[in-house]
Amino acid sequence: MRNKVVSFAGKEIRVEEKRIGELEKIVAALFPESKGNIQKINLGKLLEQAGFDLLYKKLPVIFPDITEEDVKNAYMSELERLIEVFVEVNFTGLKRLMKPLMSLIQAGLQPR
Repeated sequence: MRNKVVSFAGKEIRVEEKRIGELEKIVAALFPESKGNIQKINLGKLLEQAGFDLLYKKLPVIFPDITEEDVKNAYMSELERLIEVFVEVNFTGLKRLMKPLMSLIQAGLQPR
């Protein structure tokens, strides 16, 4: 399991790799209309909601140790780093697997 520690609003936040089912639950909590399916996230609707309230409500869903007050006291650079580490810890393996997986799919589609 991958994990990293990030400074955020004076706290040390441990970002741990989530199980696939946990990531699905996080997506469902952040974007209820998606029912956990990343493909069903409506980015247009999300952009309409863009604002600080969005950060106050959504970040604690991903990072339970963070409060609205923490978000208010954080620097934007801390937020950027926190999100970068979350993606790195949880999706690096997926990025590494994509090329071999695509090669395998293409090989399976080749006429024999």
